[in-house]
Amino acid sequence: MKQTARRVNDWRFGRQRRRLIIVGLLIAVVGLSHWLTPVAGNPFHVVHVSLRKLFILPIVLAAIWFEFRGAIIAAAVVTIVYLPHVFLQWSGNLTENVNQMGEVATAWIIALLSGFFVRIEKTALRETARTHEGSLVALVAALDAREHETQLHSLRVRAYALRLGAELGMNPDQMRVLGQASLLHDIGKVGTPDPILLKPGPLTDEEWEMMRRHPEVGQRILLSVPFLRDSAKIVYSHHEHYDGTGYPKRLSGDQIPFGSRVFAIADAFDALTSDRPYRKRVSCGETQRIIKEDSGKHFDPEAVRAFLRISCAEWEQIDREVAAAPDFLGVGPSNPASGG
Repeated sequence: MKQTARRVNDWRFGRQRRRLIIVGLLIAVVGLSHWLTPVAGNPFHVVHVSLRKLFILPIVLAAIWFEFRGAIIAAAVVTIVYLPHVFLQWSGNLTENVNQMGEVATAWIIALLSGFFVRIEKTALRETARTHEGSLVALVAALDAREHETQLHSLRVRAYALRLGAELGMNPDQMRVLGQASLLHDIGKVGTPDPILLKPGPLTDEEWEMMRRHPEVGQRILLSVPFLRDSAKIVYSHHEHYDGTGYPKRLSGDQIPFGSRVFAIADAFDALTSDRPYRKRVSCGETQRIIKEDSGKHFDPEAVRAFLRISCAEWEQIDREVAAAPDFLGVGPSNPASGG
């Protein structure tokens, strides 16, 4: 899980750096254009006046992307770029100097207000995201407990899926959806009667037919929740096989959502390495062999290759971390402060 968090943080740092460059370039372009366009007495003076209004744009973007501190820094840089123009190009014109300083004051007011209100909004969004995540974990714990099996199954599968997703280069938004879907992959089983869900022996054909409806039931449940609609696609397809032999739609290859293909390996890994009523757990090394043999059949070959690059020691460490902290939220909702 540390590797997962590190990769996601690296991705976010890269995105923040790109945004910082955009803000800097905007200030530089607007500032240079403002300096080069003619002042009063020229027909193009209207362009000059319009350009100074554009200094607001990098300030607002900095507030959205970097919150209060970013807005203040952007306003300070704009001031440094703007003030020489006031005292050099308008030297000796007191009335215009006062007018220009009013523009600087406006930039600072916008920075303070936008930074303040963006901070309030994003704090509320983060709290809402944490509440949603906590609710999902509590719901899934209840679902796992209903099956009287491994109550940490869904949490482990999510942690495994996120680690594999990071290895495959999925971005934080994709990871958020993958994490939610991994947690909720079996939510459709709430519609499966206990005699079927908890049956110790083999299911009849009729019982299997009913059991196989749970991806569709799960999709319908998640589609009713706006922030889970992307996850619904993964939940609906999480029993599809790469070669087209799965269910409910017998999708194959790239027809299967990528998140579902990643999840399938994480789910199989947890199933094989956990004790079940009908068999003992399989070692990590043996599980790797089984999954490798199923590459191109049950599993996406690209995802299998990424899975095999991760050592058994790391998978076992993830297992221990989930067991030690079952409320671990992993890579949850993307940070609203980053604009994700």
